[in-house]
Amino acid sequence: MTRHAFAAIANAKIYVAGSGSDGARPQNPGGAAATQSGAPSGDPSKAIARVDPCSLLTKEEIQQQLELAGSPDQAAALKSKGAVWTIAMQPVPRGVSRTCQVHWQASVDGEIHRQDDFTVIVTFAGWLTGSVAGMQHPLPIPSLGDEAYFVGGKSGPPYARVGDIAVGIENFPDTRESKSGADLLRLAVPRARATQ
Repeated sequence: MTRHAFAAIANAKIYVAGSGSDGARPQNPGGAAATQSGAPSGDPSKAIARVDPCSLLTKEEIQQQLELAGSPDQAAALKSKGAVWTIAMQPVPRGVSRTCQVHWQASVDGEIHRQDDFTVIVTFAGWLTGSVAGMQHPLPIPSLGDEAYFVGGKSGPPYARVGDIAVGIENFPDTRESKSGADLLRLAVPRARATQ
């Protein structure tokens, strides 16, 4: 990636199409330029290092939200057929951020009926505040973290600022109760705060 692209990321002006139902998502939060993005005082890289993104959610919590992602009929059908859920969590580097790649699938008698991936990310708080400053109509998420927004608009991924860090959920499907994994983010934020 070019130096110009990293600068654009820091100014929160580059978005790429995400997969799944979350629409546009920010490109590479926490890239090389994020250290200059106005994070709160202190050393945010140490704050990020203290948080293991794979420890912010349990597999049971993820499964519960995934069961809400399909229609009620789909969820009931999978349950009645004895669907087996497999959820694998793997740390994956992304610049200075820490991410957890989550692969999930629901199988019936060894046949996969649903599967996809999503990401839990821990990055600099300044990346989130810079992203929000660059948005014409930021969409806040009330009562979450120190502040929280859908980055990139109503179909974008939810991010919350927790002190010097920001925690986000990328590429999670909408559920019957929340958009883009916002309810998962509500579970992750208190655990991230406990590390600060």
